[in-house]
Amino acid sequence: MCGIAGFVNVQCGSAEAEHLIDAMCQVIRHRGPDDQGTWIGEGEQAGTSAALGMRRLSIIDLEGSHQPIFNEDRSMLIVFNGEIYNYRELQQDLRARGHQFKTSGDTETILHAYEEYGDECVNFLSGMFTFAIWDIKRKRLFAARDRFGKKPLNYYWDGTRLIFGSEIKSILEAGIPREVNPLAIDEFLVYRYVPTPLTIFKNVHKVPAAHVLIYENGAVKTRSYWDLSFAHTCYDDEATAIERTRSLLEDATRKRLMSEVPLGAFLSGGLDSSIVVGMMSKLMSQPVKTFSIGFEEDSYNELPYARKVAQHFGTDHHEFFVKYDLMTVLPHLVWTYDEPFADSSMLPTYYVSKLAREHVTVALSGDGGDEVFGGYEQYRREYQLYRIPRLLRGTMARASYLLPNNVRGKKRLQTWLRDYGTRSIEAMMLFPDYTREALYTQNFYQQVKQHMPFERHLGLYHAVQDLNPTARMQYVDTKTYLTDDILVKVDKASMINSLETRAPLLDHHLAEYVASLNPLLRVNNGRIHDGHGKHLLKKVAAELLPTEILERPKRGFAVPINTWFRKDMSSYAHDVLSSSKARSRGIFSDQLMENVLRTDGASTLTNHSEVLWSLLCLELWFQTYMDEPIHDPSKKSISSSTTKK
Repeated sequence: MCGIAGFVNVQCGSAEAEHLIDAMCQVIRHRGPDDQGTWIGEGEQAGTSAALGMRRLSIIDLEGSHQPIFNEDRSMLIVFNGEIYNYRELQQDLRARGHQFKTSGDTETILHAYEEYGDECVNFLSGMFTFAIWDIKRKRLFAARDRFGKKPLNYYWDGTRLIFGSEIKSILEAGIPREVNPLAIDEFLVYRYVPTPLTIFKNVHKVPAAHVLIYENGAVKTRSYWDLSFAHTCYDDEATAIERTRSLLEDATRKRLMSEVPLGAFLSGGLDSSIVVGMMSKLMSQPVKTFSIGFEEDSYNELPYARKVAQHFGTDHHEFFVKYDLMTVLPHLVWTYDEPFADSSMLPTYYVSKLAREHVTVALSGDGGDEVFGGYEQYRREYQLYRIPRLLRGTMARASYLLPNNVRGKKRLQTWLRDYGTRSIEAMMLFPDYTREALYTQNFYQQVKQHMPFERHLGLYHAVQDLNPTARMQYVDTKTYLTDDILVKVDKASMINSLETRAPLLDHHLAEYVASLNPLLRVNNGRIHDGHGKHLLKKVAAELLPTEILERPKRGFAVPINTWFRKDMSSYAHDVLSSSKARSRGIFSDQLMENVLRTDGASTLTNHSEVLWSLLCLELWFQTYMDEPIHDPSKKSISSSTTKK
């Protein structure tokens, strides 16, 4: 596991280029504390045309695989972040085709696969990855991101310079303009994250999951190479599907046990992480090291379930309680995430990663189970609505408007009867009781009024209109919420602790098979009142897990921010948001801020704590990245090495 960085067509002297690529790597040294390598290529007029760099967290081939790695004639080189689980099979095939290897790791395998298969090499890779290959002779950069977006890749393009990195903070080292994209703020207030391909900075973009980026002949382009369509193309019966899914999951878990360093697992006590731990226990000869997070607030504490699973499998179990006093860690996390990010579960994810890193270097997780196997409550609600005849649904929608305004649940009923996109977006909006115009100052509103952030989800949903509605929702969530929230949260929280995470449930062979099945078999086998979902995964887990775990109602990774904001966090948030700096941003209307900062319990915001939390994260981001840009002071630099052309 590593972090990568680089640039193309940045004209500067060799000494300046060496300093820049070193700075781009040093700022992400948390992603790879074990090693650094850089390469500088000189341009035609003694200026630098390209540079590549990486930080390494050694997992495989500990003594070898120092990056960048060259091919046989040193005409191209690669930097790589991730793990390729089928690299040994690929190596064997490539050797048979005449390729010669100098290392025993997976990085060199990608480079030879590119030599052999060109841009299609990504289709042969099974794993999580971002990589960049520079073809010295052709002056061509080929970069790629894995199918689900487990590993991040960002880039700045101004029409001349291409600057890229695993984290935006590397790109900022190049001195690019720190101009905030107002559309990104508009979308953050809907999704609580900045969705792909936007970033919070103008001219900085995210490479989407399952996409490649190509720089050639002075132009940059991206294209997709894979999609999880959720089309019902496989008609296996339930017994066959259970057996096939169990086999694929076991194989996916086995591959992710590949490591030359200590390895463990996150354990929440939910179905997804529990089945991964169960599979690991089945495949490993020693007890699995498991790590869990709890809260002092009983209604949010899932440790009893995690302990039950740990006892069931005899794991080497470790726990940590999250305290509400977060004033010291939150600014650190804001720096970690590069952009405004308001999924409050980043806090326990950070702490469980920190706990795990004290014992292991690699941790398996249950990420992806809800999206691939259909675990979210809204899937059941959508299926219930789908079963209502269209004519009757339309009649009910029109009739709902005749109800008196004081009827409890009127607005919820109207929302439930509308199109999916409206229901889904309104359910996640921070400010359902405000129009967008009322949220903002007039000046800021003029910058975003033509922008409709809801169209992102709606466009994806309508692009697969031939699918079952449950499958359509899974498709949207997999391409949005999974990639831009769940996987970002885990990658940033784990890598700031120099911990690699792996997700067996996101093995693409497993996901492709499960997604091809009847969505009813996947989710609830047609039982519309079963709100638990993940019917198929529960059947697979039936032989492994205790009944109590199988029958648990679904719970998200909930954080008691309501309670925290009734304690010291409230005064902290109010001090930050009412400061002159915060008021001078010119983004939010005075009416909104007065509502948010009310302490007498009379706020009209139905999700007041969520709003307070999100605006706090946004303001801390401004202070960290725009007011006084800083480097994280908590990490020390280590030695590096440079290879010059």
